[in-house]
Amino acid sequence: MQMFLFDQQGGTMVVSNPAELSGPIHQPAMVTQVLDLLSPQPGQTALDLTLGTGGHALAIGRKLGPDGLIVGIDADPGALQVADARLRGRVPCEFQLVHGWFGQARQIAGRLRVSAFDNVIADLGVGTHQLDDAERGLSFDSEQRLDMRYDPSAGPSAWEVLNRSSQEELADIFHRYGEERYSRRIASRICMERPINTPAELAQLVKRVAAGRTSRHRTWRIHPATRVMMALRIFVNNELEQLDELLTQLPNLLAPGGRVAIITYHSLEARRVKHTWRRQQREGIIDVLTPSPIMPTERQIRQNRRVRSAQLRAARKPGVTS
Repeated sequence: MQMFLFDQQGGTMVVSNPAELSGPIHQPAMVTQVLDLLSPQPGQTALDLTLGTGGHALAIGRKLGPDGLIVGIDADPGALQVADARLRGRVPCEFQLVHGWFGQARQIAGRLRVSAFDNVIADLGVGTHQLDDAERGLSFDSEQRLDMRYDPSAGPSAWEVLNRSSQEELADIFHRYGEERYSRRIASRICMERPINTPAELAQLVKRVAAGRTSRHRTWRIHPATRVMMALRIFVNNELEQLDELLTQLPNLLAPGGRVAIITYHSLEARRVKHTWRRQQREGIIDVLTPSPIMPTERQIRQNRRVRSAQLRAARKPGVTS
């Protein structure tokens, strides 16, 4: 099977003999709970909005049988190549993998002539293959140039944002997307010490600012640069804007009776999903299946510490599935 990647202009390119990813493959979060909530059946059509290296798609695709279809979307071209290699010969259904952003899901479905989906999954976490790739600049100790883009060809890098934005713009990014309490002080220090070239430099700078505002004997529950790094990553990849667009599109992406599951990892994402679904439920557009978010089990956290903050929510479109 060939993998078709749609570029931003709507053209296609064919990738043959996709390379296997070097390093650890991302372990999908809360697979058992996702399958229980989505309940994929033979012959259905599924959509993985954040395909990554294909973990959730692999689990769902095995349930769809030879008459099913799964569509996978991801902004990371390298992850798509690995997912293609993983799914090939391991799922009985047809699959189509698309290079794009999950906020473009409705447009992509139209290109593929898929009218609606019975199962939709979005895992909004960062993949292991991305966190462990030093060149991405997503880890605190990376000595590589700051980048943070999921799609290396799209938009400004974190280095450009950090070193070319005004102090006010940086403070706004850190506060709005990271809820960082010391956003103004951190932005001021960055502007004094620029250029900041690597995640390790940025992490040490933020740590110095935080240490100057707290007791020197304090131990941090999380690294003091966590919120700043998260804010930069969210801003560079337009993550919240993509999520807002997706939540607007979802009712039209689902077939009658179709189900969607979304895994969030921080309060900015979780609030958007919760509040939008509450409103859509009042309007009769969807039925929320999880009055409270489902958390990972202790065993799942032991197996993968990166899922410890995960929250899983699910909803269903009213009607009877075909």
